[in-house]
Amino acid sequence: MSIDQVKVEVNTAQGILDKIVPGKVKVKAEYDSERRCHILIGEYDTYWKDNYHEFESKSTWTESMDRFYSDCKLFIAFFEQRAKYMNASIEEQRAFKGHPATF
Repeated sequence: MSIDQVKVEVNTAQGILDKIVPGKVKVKAEYDSERRCHILIGEYDTYWKDNYHEFESKSTWTESMDRFYSDCKLFIAFFEQRAKYMNASIEEQRAFKGHPATF
């Protein structure tokens, strides 16, 4: 996949995600020399708490843009499945004890 194609995929994915989970995911691509392909990366904030502390961290979801890659639909599906959770307030996310896809 050419650099231009990678940029198109990043921009396409970012545009779609900005509609589904506005401002929640930053999309980029990096080349992985071991796999010999670019990796599509979506970085987002994650919030949770235990009985004593509240936490915030960065999480990522990736997809290899290898010879089997056709478009960003599978990558986007991960975030679509979690859209309600990701669009909820930080307090709602921290209070939720289930899997983000079941929010």
